[in-house]
Amino acid sequence: MIVRPTLSWTRILGYLGRPLAVHTAVAVGVVAVHRGLGWTWISIPALPVTLLAAALGILLGFRNNSGYDRWWEARTLWGGIVNASRRFARQVLTLLPAPRERAGDEDEPDAVLYGGQDGRRVSALLATAYTDTFAVLPPGAGDGAVRDREGRALGVQRAGDGAGAVLALADADRRPEARADGRGVPEICGFPGAAAEARELVYAQIGFVNALRCHLRRQDPIPEIAPFFRPAVIEALREEQNVPAAILVWMASRLRRAFGRAPGVESTLRLVALDDTLNELTNLLGGCERIKNTPIPRQYDFLPRVMVRFYLFLLPLSVVADLGLATPFVTIVIAFLFLSLDAIGRNIEAPFENDIHDTPMTALSRTIEINLRQMLGERTLPPPVQPVDGFLY
Repeated sequence: MIVRPTLSWTRILGYLGRPLAVHTAVAVGVVAVHRGLGWTWISIPALPVTLLAAALGILLGFRNNSGYDRWWEARTLWGGIVNASRRFARQVLTLLPAPRERAGDEDEPDAVLYGGQDGRRVSALLATAYTDTFAVLPPGAGDGAVRDREGRALGVQRAGDGAGAVLALADADRRPEARADGRGVPEICGFPGAAAEARELVYAQIGFVNALRCHLRRQDPIPEIAPFFRPAVIEALREEQNVPAAILVWMASRLRRAFGRAPGVESTLRLVALDDTLNELTNLLGGCERIKNTPIPRQYDFLPRVMVRFYLFLLPLSVVADLGLATPFVTIVIAFLFLSLDAIGRNIEAPFENDIHDTPMTALSRTIEINLRQMLGERTLPPPVQPVDGFLY
């Protein structure tokens, strides 16, 4: 996305310079044969060309409006992803049941949670969602899911450390040594034991956003999401064709595991609220894929381009009799206007191509990561993405 206050004339001329030079050369040639050789018969009446310009302006305006609608819808969808990500993190940190609320952790077989009462197995990805990686860890150990951008495990923040105190992620009932103020770690709406699993789900949401960005740009998402998942999950995701959709399924399965062992109406209502957020994320994913996989009708791209070139070839023939030697200068101005309008529509009609005109998905993904990691109480955060030469990616 272009964020600089002015446009670079060097870039503009590099983009429009060649067709502009061609039409200027045609205008100079028309003046040469009309004045130098006396071929006055090559001039044509101005009225038909004027009517053509009016019709062409309407066509370009309609096409550019369609392109801008696509660009703005893409930005609106990503605005919804930002809001839904914050909502999901807030819900996970406040609604996820603690292990002590769950019944039958030791007695309930994993086959039930797999949906495999008849003995059927699930995919490798869903199997990782039903694997408890936290209960077997010693006090103070990392959970294997919370990592920095280089893949290093991050330490668990204590209750008194800065902005994350109200959402302290230490396991208070199993780690009394983490109580820095003598009163214990503040509960997350009464669920202190949900910390490790909630943290993994929040990191999964960050991974989903980055996977969606790479998915829309036709890039490999695995290197970008590796810091946010356990190695077993990453290996399972390598087999998926639609990684963002697979992550949402994994998150839903993880929630089912958490709430499936906490029976009761209240737990059901919490799960429904979280599932609504996942449904919203699924709809936003589908909206982005619809824009990506459905290009603007080719008629809207081909016809204006051909008609602009045809009009600009006729233009010097229609004005040379009246303007004479000034014909090339008038042609340059009008050609620049029509060529620019044609280029603008083509630039903004595909907002997920990793170009300077696109939705700044990298910057938005980083914003989501910063916000969600700050909710977890982390103090070492990645910096926001800054514009490069006036362009935000």
